[in-house]
Amino acid sequence: MTVGVVLCLIVPAGLFIWLMAGLVEVVTPELRTAFGHAGTPGTATVVSCEPYTVGSWRSRQTRYDCEARFVFDDRSKQPIVVHTVPEVKVGEVFPAVLTPERDRVLPAGERGVWRAALVPSGIAFGLAVMAFFCALLTGSRKMIIWSGALGSLLLIVMIVAIVVGT
Repeated sequence: MTVGVVLCLIVPAGLFIWLMAGLVEVVTPELRTAFGHAGTPGTATVVSCEPYTVGSWRSRQTRYDCEARFVFDDRSKQPIVVHTVPEVKVGEVFPAVLTPERDRVLPAGERGVWRAALVPSGIAFGLAVMAFFCALLTGSRKMIIWSGALGSLLLIVMIVAIVVGT
């Protein structure tokens, strides 16, 4: 085996294990909330979105800090104003879930699930692209076909997640 073949096998496998360990910790709470297994259900109405800039003059980016009025499905509780996702517009109303930490509101239902699926599908797509280029390097036709097909499928999932989830 050549050094290129060994690197094409070891590097993606190691990255996959490392990313999956971190991904489970980060994405699982958001997926649990999106599926309604955690958090408190209700309805959110976006009341403000304030822009702020981060970075230096060369890499300056504008981000948004949005807040929503969250009305609990349990009408005995008083509505609260809490942070929400930045991909919303002022006045937008959407089904939402208050996180167990009670620090932010996330979209619920189909929009929330697709939004939560964006990160894992993006990471899997990156690994499939890596495997595709390693297959090109080694000349493995079967691997080129399989990684190309998997990468194409994951690209479609990512596009749908971006369109529906944001």
